[in-house]
Amino acid sequence: MSKQADSSGFKQGLLLSVFSLFLTLALVELSLQVADSAGIAPEFFGSLGQARPPIDRRDGAGMYYVHQYNAYSIKPGYTRGKKEKINSLGFRGDDIAADKPDDVYRIVAIGGSTTFAVYLPWDKSYPYYLQQDLRERFDTDKIEVINAGMTGSTTGESLSRMFHQILPLDPDMVIIYHGYNDLFPRVFNDWSDDYYHFRKASSYSPPGMTSFISWRLFLKVANPTAFNENYNLTNIVWKIENLPDSDTERLANFYSSDASAFERNMEYMVDAIEAHGAQPVLATFGISPDIIHWNDYIPAFAWEEGIRQNNRAIIAVAERNNVPLVPFAEAVVDKPTINIWIKNAEQDTCCWNDSIHMTASGNQLKAKIFADTIEPLIAEKLGQ
Repeated sequence: MSKQADSSGFKQGLLLSVFSLFLTLALVELSLQVADSAGIAPEFFGSLGQARPPIDRRDGAGMYYVHQYNAYSIKPGYTRGKKEKINSLGFRGDDIAADKPDDVYRIVAIGGSTTFAVYLPWDKSYPYYLQQDLRERFDTDKIEVINAGMTGSTTGESLSRMFHQILPLDPDMVIIYHGYNDLFPRVFNDWSDDYYHFRKASSYSPPGMTSFISWRLFLKVANPTAFNENYNLTNIVWKIENLPDSDTERLANFYSSDASAFERNMEYMVDAIEAHGAQPVLATFGISPDIIHWNDYIPAFAWEEGIRQNNRAIIAVAERNNVPLVPFAEAVVDKPTINIWIKNAEQDTCCWNDSIHMTASGNQLKAKIFADTIEPLIAEKLGQ
């Protein structure tokens, strides 16, 4: 009888605990919904994203949308508090005229997250600082630098975007800064040099529980990549089923491939830019001397070797085509890493926040190094 009473009491206590937890969560969710509707702490709620951001349209909540040719792209006009500003053409920064004014020298900077400046506010990227630097050097506001970086993009996406989004801007110069994202396809199974084995156009829609603010808050703290409308679409357009489980298999895939697809895509972009009558500029890809293995998809040190291979390819393309080369990797070999992750990315200390992404001050230095190389080219074009 005593054991039955104990069992009954335990069940009642468990049910009471579950009910109390459910009631608490319901009250928390209700409070969050009321606060959000009332416009309280808009930056906080904005950081949690929206429920089920549509990715099949260029408008609505969320930063990215699925693109029929580029795999994915950035929604024009997207904003997120003071940190994010996407202009009406889908590029990070202030609005620009779609038709370039006759008196403007227009530069487009294309690449991945290191050009976009992921984790940093929109006005802390190297293209933003490059525009400031060049305008000071030439004492004019008629030089534009457009940030066409897109987080997670490979040279495959950049080559496609060159024809759909970059050359239609009628640029005078296009700077290509790539070297890291093309390493991901090399660890996936069934290698294909058009990255078919790696990239997909996804019909993904976030799970229904993202309609609850408390759930999005939990994910932001416990597992930020599980649901994040701003940064995670890049992983959603991977054919993750082709990614081996073990580092051994990934390494085998990596070393059975090479940088030839990367080099070919870089060469094609150079050809397209020159055919358009613009000046292509390449740059070696920088890597922190304080190597931090911060990526779980590519085995340790493989991505370092991959960047070295890609830099050799960049140099080869530049030499073959007599294209100006910014020796960025060589210029920053001794610049320190100030923190191992994103929480200090905005602080003024130079230079690296992780092994490839720079702090705000690091991007200022990066802009200066790029400006030193391209200043004579611009001066010649402007007749100075």
